[in-house]
Amino acid sequence: MNMGISIDKVDDGLPISVIIPLSSNRRKFFNNFVLPLIEANNPNEIIINDNLGSAPKKRNDGFNKSTQPYVFFCDDDILLPSNYLEILYNELKSYELKSDAIYGFAYTSYDGIVLHPETHPMHGNFSINAFPFDGERLKKGNYISTMSLIKRENFPMFDENLKRFQDWDIYLNMYINKQIKGVFIKDTRFYAYYLDSGITTGNKYQQESYNRIKRKYNL
Repeated sequence: MNMGISIDKVDDGLPISVIIPLSSNRRKFFNNFVLPLIEANNPNEIIINDNLGSAPKKRNDGFNKSTQPYVFFCDDDILLPSNYLEILYNELKSYELKSDAIYGFAYTSYDGIVLHPETHPMHGNFSINAFPFDGERLKKGNYISTMSLIKRENFPMFDENLKRFQDWDIYLNMYINKQIKGVFIKDTRFYAYYLDSGITTGNKYQQESYNRIKRKYNL
Protein backbone atom coordinates (compact mmCIF):
# COMPACT_ATOMS: atom_id res chain seq x y z
CA MET A 1 0.00 0.00 0.00
CA ASN A 2 1.35 3.43 -0.95
CA MET A 3 2.38 5.72 1.88
CA GLY A 4 2.48 9.48 1.81
CA ILE A 5 0.55 12.60 2.73
CA SER A 6 -2.95 12.94 1.31
CA ILE A 7 -4.90 16.21 1.37
CA ASP A 8 -8.65 16.52 0.96
CA LYS A 9 -10.09 20.04 0.73
CA VAL A 10 -13.65 21.39 1.07
CA ASP A 11 -14.02 24.96 -0.14
CA ASP A 12 -16.87 25.94 2.19
CA GLY A 13 -15.59 24.18 5.31
CA LEU A 14 -14.45 25.65 8.60
CA PRO A 15 -11.03 27.37 8.31
CA ILE A 16 -9.34 24.41 9.99
CA SER A 17 -6.73 21.90 8.87
CA VAL A 18 -7.19 18.52 10.57
CA ILE A 19 -3.88 16.64 10.61
CA ILE A 20 -3.79 12.90 11.31
CA PRO A 21 -0.65 10.76 11.84
CA LEU A 22 -2.01 7.44 10.59
CA SER A 23 -0.67 4.07 11.74
CA SER A 24 -0.92 1.17 9.28
CA ASN A 25 -2.41 -1.18 11.89
CA ARG A 26 -5.27 1.25 12.59
CA ARG A 27 -6.20 1.99 9.00
CA LYS A 28 -9.45 -0.02 9.05
CA PHE A 29 -10.68 1.51 12.31
CA PHE A 30 -9.72 4.96 11.05
CA ASN A 31 -11.48 4.60 7.71
CA ASN A 32 -14.63 3.07 9.19
CA PHE A 33 -15.10 5.19 12.30
CA VAL A 34 -12.68 8.10 12.73
CA LEU A 35 -12.60 9.65 9.26
CA PRO A 36 -16.41 9.84 8.77
CA LEU A 37 -16.72 11.83 12.00
CA ILE A 38 -13.90 14.17 11.00
CA GLU A 39 -15.64 14.74 7.67
CA ALA A 40 -18.94 15.41 9.49
CA ASN A 41 -17.16 18.23 11.35
CA ASN A 42 -16.67 19.95 7.97
CA PRO A 43 -13.09 21.25 8.18
CA ASN A 44 -11.67 22.95 5.11
CA GLU A 45 -8.74 20.56 4.98
CA ILE A 46 -8.08 16.97 6.07
CA ILE A 47 -4.43 15.93 5.92
CA ILE A 48 -3.56 12.25 6.48
CA ASN A 49 0.10 11.35 6.92
CA ASP A 50 0.87 7.63 6.83
CA ASN A 51 4.56 7.95 6.04
CA LEU A 52 7.02 6.12 8.23
CA GLY A 53 8.28 8.00 11.26
CA SER A 54 7.24 9.10 14.72
CA ALA A 55 3.88 10.70 15.42
CA PRO A 56 5.48 14.12 16.16
CA LYS A 57 7.30 14.05 12.81
CA LYS A 58 4.11 13.05 10.98
CA ARG A 59 2.24 15.90 12.67
CA ASN A 60 4.93 18.44 11.84
CA ASP A 61 5.17 17.27 8.22
CA GLY A 62 1.40 17.45 7.94
CA PHE A 63 1.40 20.94 9.41
CA ASN A 64 3.94 22.07 6.82
CA LYS A 65 1.47 21.00 4.10
CA SER A 66 -1.50 22.72 5.74
CA THR A 67 -2.96 26.08 4.72
CA GLN A 68 -5.71 27.02 7.19
CA PRO A 69 -5.48 29.59 10.02
CA TYR A 70 -6.43 26.95 12.61
CA VAL A 71 -5.05 23.42 13.01
CA PHE A 72 -6.37 20.38 14.84
CA PHE A 73 -4.10 17.37 15.36
CA CYS A 74 -6.26 14.26 15.57
CA ASP A 75 -4.94 10.81 16.43
CA ASP A 76 -6.18 7.89 14.34
CA ASP A 77 -8.18 6.38 17.21
CA ILE A 78 -10.27 9.44 18.17
CA LEU A 79 -14.03 9.76 17.78
CA LEU A 80 -15.28 13.34 17.64
CA PRO A 81 -18.83 14.61 18.11
CA SER A 82 -20.07 15.88 14.74
CA ASN A 83 -20.02 19.53 15.90
CA TYR A 84 -16.81 19.34 17.95
CA LEU A 85 -14.64 21.54 15.75
CA GLU A 86 -17.34 24.16 15.33
CA ILE A 87 -17.76 24.44 19.11
CA LEU A 88 -14.01 24.87 19.66
CA TYR A 89 -13.69 27.31 16.77
CA ASN A 90 -16.58 29.55 17.88
CA GLU A 91 -15.43 29.58 21.49
CA LEU A 92 -11.83 30.40 20.64
CA LYS A 93 -12.90 33.16 18.26
CA SER A 94 -15.10 34.71 20.94
CA TYR A 95 -12.21 34.79 23.43
CA GLU A 96 -9.92 36.35 20.83
CA LEU A 97 -12.41 39.20 20.43
CA LYS A 98 -13.32 39.91 24.06
CA SER A 99 -10.03 39.59 25.92
CA ASP A 100 -6.74 41.48 26.02
CA ALA A 101 -4.90 38.23 26.80
CA ILE A 102 -3.62 36.09 23.95
CA TYR A 103 -5.74 32.96 23.57
CA GLY A 104 -4.19 30.57 21.09
CA PHE A 105 -5.96 27.23 21.54
CA ALA A 106 -9.16 25.61 22.80
CA TYR A 107 -9.47 22.24 24.54
CA THR A 108 -11.90 19.90 26.31
CA SER A 109 -11.99 16.83 28.52
CA TYR A 110 -12.25 13.34 27.04
CA ASP A 111 -13.22 9.75 27.79
CA GLY A 112 -10.88 6.82 27.23
CA ILE A 113 -12.22 3.50 25.94
CA VAL A 114 -9.71 0.73 26.70
CA LEU A 115 -9.95 -2.45 24.64
CA HIS A 116 -7.01 -4.20 26.35
CA PRO A 117 -7.31 -3.31 30.05
CA GLU A 118 -4.63 -5.82 30.99
CA THR A 119 -1.93 -3.65 29.34
CA HIS A 120 -3.27 -0.20 30.21
CA PRO A 121 -2.33 1.53 33.50
CA MET A 122 -6.00 2.54 34.05
CA HIS A 123 -7.10 -1.14 33.73
CA GLY A 124 -10.37 -0.11 32.07
CA ASN A 125 -12.37 2.79 30.68
CA PHE A 126 -11.69 6.17 32.23
CA SER A 127 -12.42 9.90 32.02
CA ILE A 128 -9.85 12.68 31.85
CA ASN A 129 -11.36 15.91 33.13
CA ALA A 130 -9.44 19.01 32.14
CA PHE A 131 -9.45 22.36 33.96
CA PRO A 132 -9.75 26.03 33.09
CA PHE A 133 -6.38 27.27 31.91
CA ASP A 134 -3.84 27.91 34.67
CA GLY A 135 -0.24 28.45 33.59
CA GLU A 136 1.26 27.61 36.97
CA ARG A 137 -0.72 24.40 37.13
CA LEU A 138 0.45 23.55 33.60
CA LYS A 139 4.07 23.83 34.73
CA LYS A 140 3.44 21.05 37.24
CA GLY A 141 1.85 18.64 34.78
CA ASN A 142 -0.25 18.44 31.65
CA TYR A 143 -4.05 18.52 31.60
CA ILE A 144 -4.54 19.50 27.92
CA SER A 145 -4.93 16.91 25.17
CA THR A 146 -3.19 16.88 21.81
CA MET A 147 -6.72 17.03 20.34
CA SER A 148 -7.11 20.78 20.76
CA LEU A 149 -7.80 23.51 18.23
CA ILE A 150 -4.69 25.66 17.80
CA LYS A 151 -4.35 29.01 16.09
CA ARG A 152 -1.82 28.46 13.34
CA GLU A 153 0.38 31.46 14.09
CA ASN A 154 0.87 30.27 17.69
CA PHE A 155 1.81 26.65 16.98
CA PRO A 156 5.49 26.05 17.95
CA MET A 157 5.92 22.63 16.24
CA PHE A 158 6.19 19.33 18.09
CA ASP A 159 9.56 18.42 19.60
CA GLU A 160 10.53 15.33 17.60
CA ASN A 161 13.19 14.38 20.15
CA LEU A 162 10.60 13.70 22.84
CA LYS A 163 9.25 10.16 23.15
CA ARG A 164 6.39 11.16 25.48
CA PHE A 165 4.54 14.29 26.59
CA GLN A 166 4.82 16.09 23.24
CA ASP A 167 1.43 17.70 23.90
CA TRP A 168 2.54 19.05 27.28
CA ASP A 169 5.63 20.46 25.59
CA ILE A 170 3.75 22.51 22.97
CA TYR A 171 1.41 24.07 25.53
CA LEU A 172 4.31 24.91 27.85
CA ASN A 173 6.18 26.35 24.87
CA MET A 174 3.28 28.62 23.94
CA TYR A 175 2.64 29.75 27.50
CA ILE A 176 6.21 30.22 28.74
CA ASN A 177 7.70 31.71 25.58
CA LYS A 178 4.73 33.74 24.29
CA GLN A 179 2.27 34.02 27.22
CA ILE A 180 -0.39 32.28 25.12
CA LYS A 181 -3.33 30.88 27.08
CA GLY A 182 -5.94 28.25 26.29
CA VAL A 183 -9.74 28.23 26.41
CA PHE A 184 -11.32 25.34 28.30
CA ILE A 185 -14.73 24.21 27.04
CA LYS A 186 -16.45 22.32 29.82
CA ASP A 187 -19.60 20.91 28.27
CA THR A 188 -18.22 18.84 25.41
CA ARG A 189 -15.66 16.04 25.06
CA PHE A 190 -14.33 13.46 22.64
CA TYR A 191 -13.65 9.73 22.89
CA ALA A 192 -10.18 8.16 22.67
CA TYR A 193 -10.10 4.46 21.80
CA TYR A 194 -7.06 2.55 23.08
CA LEU A 195 -7.00 -0.22 20.49
CA ASP A 196 -3.67 -1.81 21.31
CA SER A 197 -0.72 -1.67 23.68
CA GLY A 198 1.12 1.42 22.44
CA ILE A 199 3.67 3.80 23.87
CA THR A 200 1.09 5.75 25.87
CA THR A 201 -0.17 2.65 27.65
CA GLY A 202 2.99 2.00 29.64
CA ASN A 203 5.78 3.80 31.48
CA LYS A 204 8.44 3.47 28.77
CA TYR A 205 10.27 6.78 28.16
CA GLN A 206 8.06 8.52 30.72
CA GLN A 207 10.71 9.64 33.20
CA GLU A 208 13.23 10.44 30.47
CA SER A 209 10.77 12.73 28.66
CA TYR A 210 9.55 14.29 31.89
CA ASN A 211 13.11 15.21 32.90
CA ARG A 212 13.89 16.58 29.44
CA ILE A 213 10.88 18.93 29.58
CA LYS A 214 11.74 20.04 33.11
CA ARG A 215 15.24 20.99 31.96
CA LYS A 216 14.00 22.62 28.76
CA TYR A 217 11.79 25.10 30.65
CA ASN A 218 13.74 25.30 33.92
CA LEU A 219 10.79 23.95 35.88
